[in-house]
Amino acid sequence: MVTSARKIAVMGSGAWGTALAHVLASRHTAVYQWVREADVEEAINEGHENPRFLPGIPLSPGIVASRDPERVLAGASLVVNVIPTQYIRPTWTEIGVELLPHDAIVVNASKGIEQESLYLVSQIFDDLFPAWISSRFCVLSGPSFADEVVRGLPTSVALATPRESIGREVAELMHLPHFRVYTTLDLMGVQLGGALKNVIAIAAGATDGMGLGHNTRAAVITRGLAEMARLGARMGAHTQTFFGLSGLGDLVLTTTGELSRNRAVGLRIGAGESLQDILGSMESVAEGVPTAKSAHMLAQRHQVDMPITQAVYDGLYLSQKPQEALWSILSRSLKADGV
Repeated sequence: MVTSARKIAVMGSGAWGTALAHVLASRHTAVYQWVREADVEEAINEGHENPRFLPGIPLSPGIVASRDPERVLAGASLVVNVIPTQYIRPTWTEIGVELLPHDAIVVNASKGIEQESLYLVSQIFDDLFPAWISSRFCVLSGPSFADEVVRGLPTSVALATPRESIGREVAELMHLPHFRVYTTLDLMGVQLGGALKNVIAIAAGATDGMGLGHNTRAAVITRGLAEMARLGARMGAHTQTFFGLSGLGDLVLTTTGELSRNRAVGLRIGAGESLQDILGSMESVAEGVPTAKSAHMLAQRHQVDMPITQAVYDGLYLSQKPQEALWSILSRSLKADGV
Protein backbone atom coordinates (compact mmCIF):
# COMPACT_ATOMS: atom_id res chain seq x y z
CA MET A 1 0.00 0.00 0.00
CA VAL A 2 1.40 3.39 -1.04
CA THR A 3 2.57 5.72 1.72
CA SER A 4 2.44 9.47 1.08
CA ALA A 5 3.92 12.56 2.66
CA ARG A 6 0.73 14.52 2.10
CA LYS A 7 -0.04 16.53 5.24
CA ILE A 8 -3.26 15.64 7.04
CA ALA A 9 -4.78 17.55 9.96
CA VAL A 10 -7.15 15.90 12.43
CA MET A 11 -9.06 18.42 14.53
CA GLY A 12 -10.10 16.84 17.82
CA SER A 13 -8.54 14.77 20.60
CA GLY A 14 -11.40 12.45 21.59
CA ALA A 15 -11.50 8.71 20.98
CA TRP A 16 -12.80 8.94 17.40
CA GLY A 17 -10.43 11.73 16.39
CA THR A 18 -7.52 9.76 17.81
CA ALA A 19 -8.64 6.59 16.02
CA LEU A 20 -8.80 8.41 12.69
CA ALA A 21 -5.37 9.97 13.27
CA HIS A 22 -4.04 6.47 13.95
CA VAL A 23 -5.60 5.06 10.77
CA LEU A 24 -4.25 7.90 8.65
CA ALA A 25 -0.77 7.74 10.22
CA SER A 26 -0.44 4.15 9.02
CA ARG A 27 -0.65 5.42 5.43
CA HIS A 28 0.77 8.93 5.58
CA THR A 29 3.94 10.32 7.11
CA ALA A 30 2.62 13.79 8.05
CA VAL A 31 -0.44 13.40 10.28
CA TYR A 32 -1.00 16.20 12.80
CA GLN A 33 -3.68 16.08 15.50
CA TRP A 34 -5.00 19.20 17.20
CA VAL A 35 -5.68 18.64 20.89
CA ARG A 36 -6.78 20.96 23.70
CA GLU A 37 -5.32 19.14 26.69
CA ALA A 38 -1.63 19.38 27.61
CA ASP A 39 -1.62 15.88 29.09
CA VAL A 40 -3.11 14.41 25.90
CA GLU A 41 -0.53 16.23 23.76
CA GLU A 42 2.33 14.86 25.87
CA ALA A 43 0.90 11.34 26.05
CA ILE A 44 0.40 11.02 22.29
CA ASN A 45 3.79 12.46 21.37
CA GLU A 46 5.87 10.71 24.02
CA GLY A 47 3.95 7.62 25.03
CA HIS A 48 1.97 7.04 21.79
CA GLU A 49 -1.25 6.65 23.75
CA ASN A 50 -4.32 8.73 24.58
CA PRO A 51 -4.95 7.65 28.20
CA ARG A 52 -7.85 10.06 28.64
CA PHE A 53 -9.99 8.78 25.77
CA LEU A 54 -8.42 5.47 24.60
CA PRO A 55 -6.55 4.13 27.64
CA GLY A 56 -4.22 1.21 27.14
CA ILE A 57 -4.36 1.16 23.33
CA PRO A 58 -1.04 1.78 21.49
CA LEU A 59 -1.13 4.47 18.81
CA SER A 60 0.96 5.02 15.70
CA PRO A 61 4.20 6.84 16.58
CA GLY A 62 3.68 8.88 13.41
CA ILE A 63 0.96 11.07 14.96
CA VAL A 64 2.15 14.56 15.90
CA ALA A 65 -0.16 16.08 18.54
CA SER A 66 -0.18 19.83 19.09
CA ARG A 67 -2.27 22.42 20.91
CA ASP A 68 -1.30 24.97 18.23
CA PRO A 69 -4.01 24.92 15.52
CA GLU A 70 -1.88 26.97 13.12
CA ARG A 71 0.89 24.38 13.27
CA VAL A 72 -1.60 21.57 12.67
CA LEU A 73 -3.49 23.21 9.80
CA ALA A 74 -0.69 24.97 7.87
CA GLY A 75 -0.22 23.27 4.52
CA ALA A 76 -2.74 20.50 5.16
CA SER A 77 -4.44 19.14 2.05
CA LEU A 78 -6.93 17.04 4.03
CA VAL A 79 -8.59 18.34 7.21
CA VAL A 80 -10.66 15.93 9.31
CA ASN A 81 -13.07 17.63 11.70
CA VAL A 82 -13.84 15.57 14.80
CA ILE A 83 -14.81 18.47 17.07
CA PRO A 84 -18.19 17.55 18.66
CA THR A 85 -21.07 19.11 16.77
CA GLN A 86 -22.29 21.44 19.51
CA TYR A 87 -18.76 22.91 19.78
CA ILE A 88 -17.90 23.24 16.09
CA ARG A 89 -19.06 26.83 15.69
CA PRO A 90 -17.42 28.30 18.84
CA THR A 91 -14.24 26.24 18.42
CA TRP A 92 -13.59 27.14 14.79
CA THR A 93 -14.46 30.76 15.55
CA GLU A 94 -11.88 30.70 18.32
CA ILE A 95 -9.28 28.92 16.18
CA GLY A 96 -9.87 31.30 13.26
CA VAL A 97 -11.60 30.12 10.09
CA GLU A 98 -8.87 31.80 8.06
CA LEU A 99 -6.43 29.08 9.20
CA LEU A 100 -8.21 26.46 7.09
CA PRO A 101 -6.19 26.08 3.86
CA HIS A 102 -8.38 27.19 0.94
CA ASP A 103 -7.38 24.20 -1.21
CA ALA A 104 -7.97 21.56 1.47
CA ILE A 105 -10.60 18.84 1.35
CA VAL A 106 -12.60 18.81 4.60
CA VAL A 107 -13.96 15.54 6.00
CA ASN A 108 -16.37 15.86 8.89
CA ALA A 109 -16.48 12.86 11.24
CA SER A 110 -18.71 14.34 13.96
CA LYS A 111 -22.37 13.39 14.28
CA GLY A 112 -25.21 15.57 15.43
CA ILE A 113 -27.44 18.58 14.79
CA GLU A 114 -26.64 22.04 16.14
CA GLN A 115 -29.24 22.93 18.75
CA GLU A 116 -29.88 26.62 18.21
CA SER A 117 -29.87 26.64 14.41
CA LEU A 118 -30.95 23.02 13.77
CA TYR A 119 -28.11 22.91 11.23
CA LEU A 120 -26.35 19.76 10.13
CA VAL A 121 -22.56 19.99 10.18
CA SER A 122 -22.34 20.77 6.46
CA GLN A 123 -24.65 23.73 7.05
CA ILE A 124 -22.55 24.94 9.99
CA PHE A 125 -19.46 24.90 7.77
CA ASP A 126 -21.34 26.70 4.99
CA ASP A 127 -22.23 29.34 7.57
CA LEU A 128 -18.70 29.74 8.91
CA PHE A 129 -16.46 29.40 5.86
CA PRO A 130 -16.18 30.94 2.38
CA ALA A 131 -18.31 29.60 -0.47
CA TRP A 132 -15.63 27.17 -1.72
CA ILE A 133 -16.18 24.90 1.29
CA SER A 134 -19.36 23.27 -0.09
CA SER A 135 -17.50 21.93 -3.14
CA ARG A 136 -14.83 20.26 -0.98
CA PHE A 137 -16.84 19.17 2.07
CA CYS A 138 -17.33 15.46 2.83
CA VAL A 139 -18.91 13.47 5.67
CA LEU A 140 -17.62 10.22 7.18
CA SER A 141 -20.10 8.10 9.12
CA GLY A 142 -21.05 4.50 9.83
CA PRO A 143 -20.66 1.74 12.45
CA SER A 144 -17.22 2.40 13.91
CA PHE A 145 -16.28 2.13 17.58
CA ALA A 146 -12.97 3.94 17.99
CA ASP A 147 -11.10 1.34 20.01
CA GLU A 148 -11.97 -1.43 17.53
CA VAL A 149 -10.69 0.72 14.66
CA VAL A 150 -7.41 1.38 16.46
CA ARG A 151 -7.01 -2.33 17.24
CA GLY A 152 -7.32 -3.12 13.55
CA LEU A 153 -10.66 -4.93 13.64
CA PRO A 154 -12.50 -4.88 10.27
CA THR A 155 -14.64 -1.75 9.88
CA SER A 156 -16.71 -0.38 7.01
CA VAL A 157 -17.82 3.25 6.81
CA ALA A 158 -19.72 5.54 4.45
CA LEU A 159 -18.19 8.66 2.92
CA ALA A 160 -20.59 11.24 1.49
CA THR A 161 -19.02 13.67 -0.96
CA PRO A 162 -20.15 16.54 -3.22
CA ARG A 163 -18.88 14.76 -6.34
CA GLU A 164 -17.52 11.36 -7.27
CA SER A 165 -13.97 12.52 -8.02
CA ILE A 166 -13.47 13.79 -4.47
CA GLY A 167 -15.06 10.61 -3.13
CA ARG A 168 -12.49 8.47 -4.96
CA GLU A 169 -9.63 10.70 -3.79
CA VAL A 170 -10.59 10.68 -0.12
CA ALA A 171 -11.49 6.99 -0.08
CA GLU A 172 -8.06 6.17 -1.45
CA LEU A 173 -6.42 8.33 1.22
CA MET A 174 -8.30 6.63 4.06
CA HIS A 175 -8.66 3.05 2.85
CA LEU A 176 -6.86 0.21 4.66
CA PRO A 177 -7.37 -3.56 4.50
CA HIS A 178 -9.30 -3.37 7.79
CA PHE A 179 -10.89 0.06 7.17
CA ARG A 180 -13.11 -0.01 4.10
CA VAL A 181 -14.63 3.21 2.76
CA TYR A 182 -17.84 3.17 0.66
CA THR A 183 -18.77 6.38 -1.15
CA THR A 184 -22.13 8.07 -1.75
CA LEU A 185 -23.37 11.48 -2.90
CA ASP A 186 -26.15 11.69 -0.27
CA LEU A 187 -24.69 14.20 2.18
CA MET A 188 -28.08 14.86 3.77
CA GLY A 189 -28.89 11.20 4.38
CA VAL A 190 -25.49 10.27 5.78
CA GLN A 191 -25.55 13.19 8.20
CA LEU A 192 -29.10 12.56 9.38
CA GLY A 193 -28.46 8.85 9.82
CA GLY A 194 -25.37 9.49 11.93
CA ALA A 195 -27.19 12.02 14.11
CA LEU A 196 -30.60 10.42 14.59
CA LYS A 197 -29.38 6.92 15.41
CA ASN A 198 -27.92 8.30 18.67
CA VAL A 199 -31.41 9.31 19.81
CA ILE A 200 -32.78 5.84 19.06
CA ALA A 201 -29.81 4.33 20.94
CA ILE A 202 -30.88 6.20 24.09
CA ALA A 203 -34.37 4.74 23.72
CA ALA A 204 -33.04 1.21 23.17
CA GLY A 205 -30.72 1.55 26.15
CA ALA A 206 -33.60 2.72 28.32
CA THR A 207 -35.67 -0.35 27.47
CA ASP A 208 -32.70 -2.54 28.39
CA GLY A 209 -32.24 -0.58 31.60
CA MET A 210 -35.86 -1.29 32.48
CA GLY A 211 -35.38 -4.98 31.74
CA LEU A 212 -37.98 -5.10 28.97
CA GLY A 213 -36.23 -7.75 26.90
CA HIS A 214 -34.93 -8.29 23.40
CA ASN A 215 -38.33 -8.09 21.72
CA THR A 216 -38.82 -4.52 22.90
CA ARG A 217 -35.33 -3.51 21.86
CA ALA A 218 -35.84 -4.98 18.38
CA ALA A 219 -39.10 -3.05 18.01
CA VAL A 220 -37.41 0.19 19.06
CA ILE A 221 -34.60 -0.32 16.54
CA THR A 222 -36.98 -1.17 13.69
CA ARG A 223 -39.52 1.56 14.31
CA GLY A 224 -36.70 3.98 15.06
CA LEU A 225 -35.22 3.33 11.63
CA ALA A 226 -38.62 4.02 10.08
CA GLU A 227 -38.91 7.43 11.68
CA MET A 228 -35.32 8.31 10.79
CA ALA A 229 -36.11 7.55 7.14
CA ARG A 230 -39.36 9.55 7.27
CA LEU A 231 -37.59 12.69 8.42
CA GLY A 232 -34.77 12.10 5.94
CA ALA A 233 -37.17 11.80 3.02
CA ARG A 234 -38.93 15.00 4.03
CA MET A 235 -35.58 16.83 4.18
CA GLY A 236 -34.40 15.63 0.78
CA ALA A 237 -32.31 12.58 1.67
CA HIS A 238 -32.51 9.29 -0.22
CA THR A 239 -34.51 6.71 1.74
CA GLN A 240 -32.12 3.94 0.64
CA THR A 241 -29.28 5.64 2.50
CA PHE A 242 -30.96 4.79 5.81
CA PHE A 243 -30.65 1.08 5.01
CA GLY A 244 -26.89 1.37 4.49
CA LEU A 245 -23.85 1.76 6.72
CA SER A 246 -24.63 5.28 7.91
CA GLY A 247 -28.23 4.35 8.75
CA LEU A 248 -29.07 0.77 9.68
CA GLY A 249 -25.43 -0.23 10.17
CA ASP A 250 -24.67 2.57 12.62
CA LEU A 251 -28.08 2.16 14.29
CA VAL A 252 -27.53 -1.53 15.04
CA LEU A 253 -24.06 -0.87 16.44
CA THR A 254 -25.11 2.04 18.62
CA THR A 255 -28.27 0.42 19.99
CA THR A 256 -26.66 -2.92 20.86
CA GLY A 257 -22.92 -2.36 21.33
CA GLU A 258 -21.48 -2.36 24.84
CA LEU A 259 -19.15 0.51 23.90
CA SER A 260 -21.98 2.85 22.87
CA ARG A 261 -22.07 6.04 24.98
CA ASN A 262 -25.63 6.84 23.93
CA ARG A 263 -26.90 3.38 24.78
CA ALA A 264 -25.13 3.71 28.14
CA VAL A 265 -27.03 6.94 28.83
CA GLY A 266 -30.30 5.16 28.08
CA LEU A 267 -29.37 2.17 30.23
CA ARG A 268 -28.71 4.39 33.23
CA ILE A 269 -31.88 6.44 32.69
CA GLY A 270 -33.88 3.24 32.47
CA ALA A 271 -32.30 2.10 35.72
CA GLY A 272 -33.46 5.30 37.45
CA GLU A 273 -30.42 7.62 37.39
CA SER A 274 -30.81 11.32 36.67
CA LEU A 275 -29.50 12.78 33.41
CA GLN A 276 -27.45 15.34 35.33
CA ASP A 277 -25.62 12.64 37.28
CA ILE A 278 -25.05 10.56 34.15
CA LEU A 279 -23.55 13.40 32.09
CA GLY A 280 -21.47 14.59 35.04
CA SER A 281 -19.74 11.22 35.21
CA MET A 282 -18.90 10.97 31.48
CA GLU A 283 -15.57 12.08 30.00
CA SER A 284 -16.76 11.86 26.38
CA VAL A 285 -19.74 13.52 24.73
CA ALA A 286 -22.98 11.55 24.23
CA GLU A 287 -24.27 13.36 21.14
CA GLY A 288 -27.73 11.79 21.41
CA VAL A 289 -28.64 14.03 24.35
CA PRO A 290 -28.48 17.40 22.52
CA THR A 291 -29.56 15.74 19.26
CA ALA A 292 -32.82 14.56 20.87
CA LYS A 293 -33.86 18.18 21.29
CA SER A 294 -32.76 19.15 17.77
CA ALA A 295 -34.47 16.13 16.22
CA HIS A 296 -37.68 16.86 18.12
CA MET A 297 -37.67 20.41 16.78
CA LEU A 298 -36.91 19.27 13.21
CA ALA A 299 -39.80 16.79 13.39
CA GLN A 300 -42.11 19.61 14.41
CA ARG A 301 -40.78 21.93 11.71
CA HIS A 302 -41.24 19.35 8.96
CA GLN A 303 -44.42 17.85 10.46
CA VAL A 304 -42.99 14.33 10.63
CA ASP A 305 -44.32 11.73 13.08
CA MET A 306 -41.38 10.56 15.26
CA PRO A 307 -42.82 8.97 18.40
CA ILE A 308 -39.60 7.36 19.68
CA THR A 309 -37.70 10.61 19.28
CA GLN A 310 -40.58 12.38 21.03
CA ALA A 311 -40.40 9.90 23.92
CA VAL A 312 -36.65 10.42 24.31
CA TYR A 313 -37.10 14.19 24.23
CA ASP A 314 -39.86 13.99 26.85
CA GLY A 315 -37.70 11.84 29.08
CA LEU A 316 -34.57 13.99 28.79
CA TYR A 317 -36.04 17.49 28.70
CA LEU A 318 -39.51 17.24 30.23
CA SER A 319 -38.48 14.82 33.01
CA GLN A 320 -41.06 12.24 31.99
CA LYS A 321 -40.34 8.85 33.57
CA PRO A 322 -39.06 6.20 31.12
CA GLN A 323 -42.07 3.96 31.84
CA GLU A 324 -44.46 6.80 30.99
CA ALA A 325 -42.55 7.64 27.81
CA LEU A 326 -42.66 4.00 26.72
CA TRP A 327 -46.40 3.79 27.41
CA SER A 328 -46.97 6.87 25.27
CA ILE A 329 -45.60 4.84 22.33
CA LEU A 330 -47.38 1.57 23.12
CA SER A 331 -50.75 3.26 23.57
CA ARG A 332 -50.72 4.88 20.12
CA SER A 333 -53.41 3.93 17.62
CA LEU A 334 -52.76 0.93 15.34
CA LYS A 335 -51.10 1.49 11.98
CA ALA A 336 -49.47 -0.45 9.15
CA ASP A 337 -45.87 -1.57 9.42
CA GLY A 338 -43.14 -0.08 7.22
CA VAL A 339 -41.65 3.35 6.58
